[in-house]
Amino acid sequence: MPSSNAYWKTVPRGSLLLFLLGVSCIFSTVGFASDILDMGRQPMPRYVMSVMLYSVFPALYALTGFILRKQFWQAFLPLLVVHFVLMNVLAQSFPDVARPLQMDAAEIARLHSRLNIDALATILAVGIGYTCFAYGSVSEARRYFRVHMEMELAREIHGVIVPPIDAKMAGFEFFGRSVPSGEVGGDLIDVAGSEENWVAYVADVSGHGVAPGVVMGMVKSAARMLLSSGDDSRHLMARLNEVLFPLKKPDMFVTFCFLAKSGTGLRVGLAGHPAILQYSARSKEITPLECPNMPLGILPSAEFVTTEIATESGNLFALYTDGLLEAANPAGEEFGLKRFQAELEKHGEETLEVIYRSLQESVARHGAQFDDQSLLLIRRM
Repeated sequence: MPSSNAYWKTVPRGSLLLFLLGVSCIFSTVGFASDILDMGRQPMPRYVMSVMLYSVFPALYALTGFILRKQFWQAFLPLLVVHFVLMNVLAQSFPDVARPLQMDAAEIARLHSRLNIDALATILAVGIGYTCFAYGSVSEARRYFRVHMEMELAREIHGVIVPPIDAKMAGFEFFGRSVPSGEVGGDLIDVAGSEENWVAYVADVSGHGVAPGVVMGMVKSAARMLLSSGDDSRHLMARLNEVLFPLKKPDMFVTFCFLAKSGTGLRVGLAGHPAILQYSARSKEITPLECPNMPLGILPSAEFVTTEIATESGNLFALYTDGLLEAANPAGEEFGLKRFQAELEKHGEETLEVIYRSLQESVARHGAQFDDQSLLLIRRM
């Protein structure tokens, strides 16, 4: 989530100035009302400066709340003290004019004129303040709905790039889903290739929101292009790393894991990603498949190690992102790898869809989702 300061910087300066002007105008009426209560006996310097103080300080209170948000009190309390001190100094420096025992025609005319000024100034201030709020609200509403429509479009594009997977190829079945934590996620699940040569992979772009979603789209495009060109899966991560490094922000990286079939064998590769879990239908046990490599995009070029593995009929592979493991309960306890493995062992003989639903429901019961959650299940039939 962006910081409050970053959030403040996204607001157009025109909208912010209109908002502060509206606040100033509305609260300036307190100064006019106080003059009415004093029956127009405030000296003109005090009258003018009190209206200014009632205009400026509420705008400053609003600005501190807007910028500091939950920490607004750090600036609000000192401003409040300064405000009251200045009002007291003003009252002592310019005391009210003594009220006459009797009011002659000239005094009545003066009072009438002063109260008329207060009334007209109040009406004008309220009108200007309302206009500022109305115009600013309409402008921000338009901006909000425009951004909302763009985010909705981005969500639809995300759904196209990362669709649900439910397929069978050459004696293997695949089932996977990716659930973003927001409108757009940075996780990717995909299966590409032919009956005899396919690659199933999961990628997790660091960060949240639109920027990781864009990089995620680039990962899929680059991976599909490399695989369609006939490049061997042993070189997939190295090629992706070369493509992605210059196309992302310096602080971003991509964790990646894949399971590939080439002829009769299987190959596993990981780049900074949680271990792939293999469930054995014969022993009913889970074996983590690890292949230590750094994440993609850290260095402009690097070597990435892959490993050949053997498998049997009925064996199950789970490729996932850490969002499933990091779901935390109110006590701050994460779901963790042990619970994940226990659920996989418990339902390892079920259909892939049942296994997915069981794991997803177990994670949801444990705690709230704070990160994208993706799971790709592969079984040799």
